[in-house]
Amino acid sequence: EIPELNKDNVRMKDKDDVLKKIERIITDGKQKLQIITDFDRTVSKYHHNGETTKSSYCVFETIPTLPKEFTDGAQSLYNKFRKIEDNPNMTVEEKIPYMEEWWDLNEKLFLGLPYNEKEIAQAIIDSEVTLRDGTDSAFLRLYLSEVPVLVFSAGLGNVVSAILSHYNIKYNNVHVISNFFKVVQGKIIGFEGTLLHVFNKNQYAIESCDYFKELAPRENVILMGDSLGDASMAEGVQGNGCILKIGFLCINIEQFLPQYLEKFDIVLLDDQTMNVFNAILNKIL
Repeated sequence: EIPELNKDNVRMKDKDDVLKKIERIITDGKQKLQIITDFDRTVSKYHHNGETTKSSYCVFETIPTLPKEFTDGAQSLYNKFRKIEDNPNMTVEEKIPYMEEWWDLNEKLFLGLPYNEKEIAQAIIDSEVTLRDGTDSAFLRLYLSEVPVLVFSAGLGNVVSAILSHYNIKYNNVHVISNFFKVVQGKIIGFEGTLLHVFNKNQYAIESCDYFKELAPRENVILMGDSLGDASMAEGVQGNGCILKIGFLCINIEQFLPQYLEKFDIVLLDDQTMNVFNAILNKIL
């Protein structure tokens, strides 16, 4: 029995099925487990002290030396496309072309900008990005138990990695798949590989097969995310293991809840902690 699953803000479509999955993961043990998690507003909080937590993109945009054309352009794209991403009345399929357009236009804005790691590190401090309560202890225990953690982010990989390092949780069992800058002579000339957005993580997961092949014996997964697109991050996992999906839902809760319950086994409503995840880890590790 896991008391954290009985809290008021926990929703499950089928509690028996959830408990069966957890039991199987416990029985198979930590050597068969891997973790796949989104970063922005999954590892980081959705809000803290009444303020919405900045995403990795927004952290980058706070660098004071960036040209005004960049920050204004990024803000106007955000204003246009974010409400489409968060629209509960559109299907994921309907949103995909808009997300592709957003990311393509965004990439063009970055071209030619200077890349400076010190400025990114300072922007992280200034932005006060806060991780969910209990994240540090979860990551430490996963490291000590040698359980691989994939941080799978449609944000800016350089910023996500720097935030993990800032909080001393980028252990050697943590691997980041994200949008990493291609830098030549100190200037950003684009991104490495295919652009990763919130709704193409399934395709990207399948294309990341080298990572998942190496972890083939680890066929059980605990997956965490805050977007419907995050539910498909485990599609590259090998074998017929058990995949337990935890979804964090913080906005438009009533409208989105039915869709989240279809995609995630456990849905946590406006929860800014890792309490449920840690309670499950307590049983496995």
